Amino acid sequence: MAMTPYLDVQNLSKSFGAQVLFRNLNFSIAEGQKVGLIARNGTGKSTLLSILVGKESRDSGDIIYRNGIRVGYLEQSPAFDPEDSVLDACFNHQGNPEQVLKAKQILTQLHIDDLNQPMGQLSGGQQKRVALANVLLTEPDMLILDEPTNHLDLVMIEWLESFLKRGSKTLLMVTHDRFFLDRICNLILELDNQTIYTYRGNYSYYLKRHQERIDNQRAEIARANNLYRKELEWMRRMPQARGHKAKFREDAFYELQAKARQSLCHLHAGDILRQLGHSGPLIQSRCHLGLHPLDP
Repeated sequence: MAMTPYLDVQNLSKSFGAQVLFRNLNFSIAEGQKVGLIARNGTGKSTLLSILVGKESRDSGDIIYRNGIRVGYLEQSPAFDPEDSVLDACFNHQGNPEQVLKAKQILTQLHIDDLNQPMGQLSGGQQKRVALANVLLTEPDMLILDEPTNHLDLVMIEWLESFLKRGSKTLLMVTHDRFFLDRICNLILELDNQTIYTYRGNYSYYLKRHQERIDNQRAEIARANNLYRKELEWMRRMPQARGHKAKFREDAFYELQAKARQSLCHLHAGDILRQLGHSGPLIQSRCHLGLHPLDP
């Protein structure tokens, strides 16, 4: 019998005004999986993590955690009370000597040595490291980390890699460190075209399969647009009075037109430019109006 996943996301959607970040996302994370979430900047990676931990609202959909699991979250820009000491900001140790010792050990690895220093005296990078230590110290069942390697030097990154590999930790993270993704993750989620694509391997595996997906998508779009051009010429030549067969073909044309519009406008502007040789602003404006770039 299959185990209940640690996290199950169903039909999750989020938009800001007219901008749709993602629509009807579906994915799950099982115990022990180490997942990298990747996407172009500004497409909703950090927003998605914030929604998963309840810090950001969602438009629709369900987020289901396995009963009883504890989730630790490292946000991209953590905030602290500037009057708190490093140790007090790190976690509620309640004077427990064992917890204090563990805090000292992890903070030392992250080059935070003065546990009595007020948080307001720390740089933004140092505060991010204290926040990372806080998440690791709580020993959650599942870690959700937003840019954990930011403000870490190579030695600290290697230590964090070793820490995360230890045992069967469950992890979902966003990072721009491709080498870190490659060494840590065994599953990649790509947020693209307002949906999620799943790659069951590390970052190197993702690169290969992602290119195959893009190549297949371009080939499909090229076929659709070649057929669209032919049918568009037929529509222009045919008289207004059409028989039953012509009407059937006309209906099929409009279905093809809708598909071509949708597929082409989902490509990145650079991909469209290379494929069709049109200017980016013209393409974007026509897509925004619901038109195909080849429409008259």
